[in-house]
Amino acid sequence: MFRDHGAGTSGYGHGYGYGYGHGPFGQGAGLTGPRRRGDSAPRTPHEGRATVWPYVIESPLKIGTYGVMMACGFMTALWLLTRDLRRRNIDPKVAETTVFLGIIGGVIGAKLAYMFTEAETATFKDFFSGSGLTWHGGLILAAALIIGWYAWKKLPVLVMVDATAPMLASGYAFGRIGCQESGDGDYGLSCGNLVDRANCWLLGQYNPIEFCRMEGIPSFCMSYPRGIVPTDELVHPTPVYEALDNFALFGVLWAVRKRIRHPGVLFGMYLIGSGILRFAIEFIRQDEGRPYRFWGLRDAHLVALGQIVLGIGFWAYALIRGVPKGQEYGVLAEPVPALAAAAAASDAPGARKKRKR
Repeated sequence: MFRDHGAGTSGYGHGYGYGYGHGPFGQGAGLTGPRRRGDSAPRTPHEGRATVWPYVIESPLKIGTYGVMMACGFMTALWLLTRDLRRRNIDPKVAETTVFLGIIGGVIGAKLAYMFTEAETATFKDFFSGSGLTWHGGLILAAALIIGWYAWKKLPVLVMVDATAPMLASGYAFGRIGCQESGDGDYGLSCGNLVDRANCWLLGQYNPIEFCRMEGIPSFCMSYPRGIVPTDELVHPTPVYEALDNFALFGVLWAVRKRIRHPGVLFGMYLIGSGILRFAIEFIRQDEGRPYRFWGLRDAHLVALGQIVLGIGFWAYALIRGVPKGQEYGVLAEPVPALAAAAAASDAPGARKKRKR
């Protein structure tokens, strides 16, 4: 749910206000029409411009749209996870700690990953800036903290990660809505470039190069002249693509969660689905200076491939392991007591005396 590059919740730039248009993506979105090869800007003053709203409040304190959408994602996750844990006979208060660790690990991990893998230079002061977050760093650190806490509290880890899986997808989708609304620079390739690349790759080796160039552009391309990172170029709105496909992934996971008998399979489905979606979208995103490692792949590609492999591993382990007693369909046969009550019972005078004996 984190941006890979660009402005953070506080943002930077000029603090632009509302964008153009009447629909959710701006006037003319879906109606850009043909454009001649070589043009880099819309053909009319308002054509194809995305509606952006970088800051909800600018004075006396700046509150970025991306931060608001992050909060929406976390609050939605808390509500849905609380509901699902009740169904699974697990203390709903576990959801509060899970979301809290997700916030802490997600933000810190995203910041550290950006500083050490993408930033040209990094100082201690940069850690507290609002810009520069890398999605996969937040995913890795947040997952480590949450799973470690589950193990420490002796909660059934595979059941717990299954419960969180749908909300990981929805949280990421909310974050991408924030990217779109703030215009933070997470843009796709120029629409003309993408069409040229695809067609020339297929046909260029057999035909003159001009044969595979197209005079039109896809009708859903957008520009972001009033974004935090402004551009007049018509580009693929990759935040919109990612928001839509991750909400779809959430819908699938939420719909099938009661039908999966083996704990761990649902989380494996999330890892595989999310990895495939991210791996694919990365090919049409601007690199924004992110380094290529090998075979034309960036860090996000490699992490996405790692997700897919890990998801297959989760799936295989869950099926080979079988269903632990009392955990069929991820619903515990015996309720897990409230964590606070269990901690109080363990610290009671009688319990301490028994431990001394």
